Amino acid sequence: MKLSLHWLNDFLPLNSVPFDAVIEKINTSVCEIDDIEEYKHHLRSVITVKISSLSKHPNAEKLQVTECTDGKKKYQIVTGATNVKEGDIVPLALPGTKLDGKEILSSELRGVPSEGMYCSEKELGLAEVSSRVLIFPSSTELGISIRKLFNWEDTILTIDNKSITHRPDLWSHFGFARELSSQLEIPLHFEPLSAKEDFQKGNDGLTVKSNGNAHSYNVASIPKIKIAPSNLKIKSRLEKCGIRSINNVVDVSNYLLLEVGQPTHFFDRVKLKSTEFQVDFAKQDESFGLLDDSDQKLTPDILLIRNGSDPVAIAGVMGGKDSAVGESTVDLVLESAVFKREDVRKSIRKTSIRSESAVRYEKGLDSSTCLPVIARTLQLLRENGNPDAKGFEPQGFNHTASKKVIIETTLRFLHSKLGKDISLVEIQKILEKLGFAVKTSGDSIEVEVPKFRQNYDVTIPEDLVEEIGRTIGYASIPVQPLALAVETPIRNPLRELERRTKAFFANNLTFHEVYNYSFSSSEESKIEGEKEKNILGIANEMPEEYSVLRASLLPGLIKQAANNQDRFEIVDLFEVGRTYHKLNENELALENRWIGFISLSSAKQNDYQTIDSEFVSLRHKISRIFEVLNVRSGLWTKESLPYLHPNAGLSYKVEDKTIIEMGILHSRFADKYNLKKRAFVGKINLLNLLEVWEKEGRQSHFKAPSSFPQGQLDLSILMNETESTDYYLNLVKSKNIPEIETGWVHTIFRGGNLGEGKKSVTYRFRLMSYEKTFTQERFKELSDELVKLAEKSGLTLR
Repeated sequence: MKLSLHWLNDFLPLNSVPFDAVIEKINTSVCEIDDIEEYKHHLRSVITVKISSLSKHPNAEKLQVTECTDGKKKYQIVTGATNVKEGDIVPLALPGTKLDGKEILSSELRGVPSEGMYCSEKELGLAEVSSRVLIFPSSTELGISIRKLFNWEDTILTIDNKSITHRPDLWSHFGFARELSSQLEIPLHFEPLSAKEDFQKGNDGLTVKSNGNAHSYNVASIPKIKIAPSNLKIKSRLEKCGIRSINNVVDVSNYLLLEVGQPTHFFDRVKLKSTEFQVDFAKQDESFGLLDDSDQKLTPDILLIRNGSDPVAIAGVMGGKDSAVGESTVDLVLESAVFKREDVRKSIRKTSIRSESAVRYEKGLDSSTCLPVIARTLQLLRENGNPDAKGFEPQGFNHTASKKVIIETTLRFLHSKLGKDISLVEIQKILEKLGFAVKTSGDSIEVEVPKFRQNYDVTIPEDLVEEIGRTIGYASIPVQPLALAVETPIRNPLRELERRTKAFFANNLTFHEVYNYSFSSSEESKIEGEKEKNILGIANEMPEEYSVLRASLLPGLIKQAANNQDRFEIVDLFEVGRTYHKLNENELALENRWIGFISLSSAKQNDYQTIDSEFVSLRHKISRIFEVLNVRSGLWTKESLPYLHPNAGLSYKVEDKTIIEMGILHSRFADKYNLKKRAFVGKINLLNLLEVWEKEGRQSHFKAPSSFPQGQLDLSILMNETESTDYYLNLVKSKNIPEIETGWVHTIFRGGNLGEGKKSVTYRFRLMSYEKTFTQERFKELSDELVKLAEKSGLTLR
């Protein structure tokens, strides 16, 4: 928002206070200033001069040599302009002036000295296109700056809108002046909303249908007006605040917006088909032309102004084109209203139109200004080219005229929140100069909020603390150290486990963490076999894809992998999250916590041997989480799960508790989500893992490192395709052979001379002795023992 310092001086004598003090007070007690600039400062050296003579340039046919005067000094100017003549008063840019990024210099043009340049409207910023020198009326004073001539000698403050989004009363020059009056303790000498007006009797045929769709709505008939350009004061003030001048009627509406913050709108009465107005909601797909030449399809939650049954404006946002004031307008209907901010915000969101009026309405305006602003409108119309303008009595309603906001608090409360002791007398003085009415009784304080602050702004005792604090200056509140007890933090085992497992996936496995919504579609929540009755729906309206609380992390992970499969060669993702399951109608839903993961294979879809090797490798890597967590018990078993490919599912269990499920994603889900590669997916049940970790993870499994070198033993076994590779590993583990530290599936081979339905599984065992170095004899003994165990179990060596 832009504020004119010259305009602010209309309301209070800011010039009596040092400028730096004003700026400091605004920044410390009111809001943030983004920028301070002298308006069109670069035109300070462009002055008005009168051409006293013209002659042809001796060396150039298209140039003229002119002499001009500012009333005191003469200048020689060489120009190519063809529209100037002797006696014309024109703008002259003196040497040193910068226009369009170029500096004007004293120079010679074809051998003739020139001491500046005559300017066009484009060069002065008055028109977008212009090639002719601007000629002023003959009555124009000579030798004055263009800034002074056009009322541009002003300082413009640019206010950070975010810092006043909660202060609708500050979105105008008068509102800001009223705030500065209280903060700087200098009195207001002009209040525009106190204007008095003798309205003509009667309604001139206009009526307003009362309903609850607006806080206040009023119209007034203003006949016999004349459309013309605005006077210099209004035109220049609008331009300085970034609003283009249109005509003397529309400009008054925009001027009021910037002056008092109350939007108004003019209708051309001749273009209206009815004399009745009402605030009503749109019908589905209803449309009409707006002032910005758009024609939008409306929805039933957009608030309109209707003239009879015809829509003529989107309430608080923008007026209609068909009823707009134009060159031929004679009779006006003035609208002054305050709409519910929720309705205006919805209209802004639906239409994507964010007008200056809408920006103010969405903050929540005070309906008590609706009638006073009509009187001020007539006053401005008379000042701006319609000296005989008169209005009929306003017609309408105000549902919030009697609204009051009373806040009760205590001196003790204010002191405790403020962090500084202030006397009751000082508090009362501060609040009263801000416009509040204060009553005190002992320690109790009763405060009535002024109407211009009571809508969504000051409503609770804490708001009064802010008003007092910013007025005395936050820097005046003493800084004190926080009094905090030093206590041992309460341990949260689940959070600790989450951090450790996340670190394992990110650091040890180099997976990337992702975040997905906790919402999903009902169909996606059934990926793991969840029943419809156990899916928890969301009560508020949501799109179908986000209509339930998720019962599985896998769909989100699969979609993330699908989105990234063409961007990266390696796609390894994990997510820590919750799933939700409804047990019955009378109990709270069950909330489970998981780490879900997905890894895309680098192999081709039909390269089963490589896919198997990758799966075995991933299982081995995932298993290392138990080493990290110091958990040593548990077995991998084959598992048949609905979301995994047949014969490609595993689970890791500890004491009948399933800790991990993983496998190759079923092809029907891979196809559904357009995965181009095989996907290894799985999940870790954090709640089950927590039980095991709390029980076993605290135990010490430390062994001193062996001083003897370790060994390694490989054994290949021929198995049926359907047999689990873990069967033999579990057999070896059950024997508790002291030298075998660990064992795992190293490779799986198919094809060749193995025959159909067969696979060769190579197991690798890490050997460690704590007593002596391995000998060839002991290696052979261990090898023979492993071979006998396989043969005894019906397995065939390869």
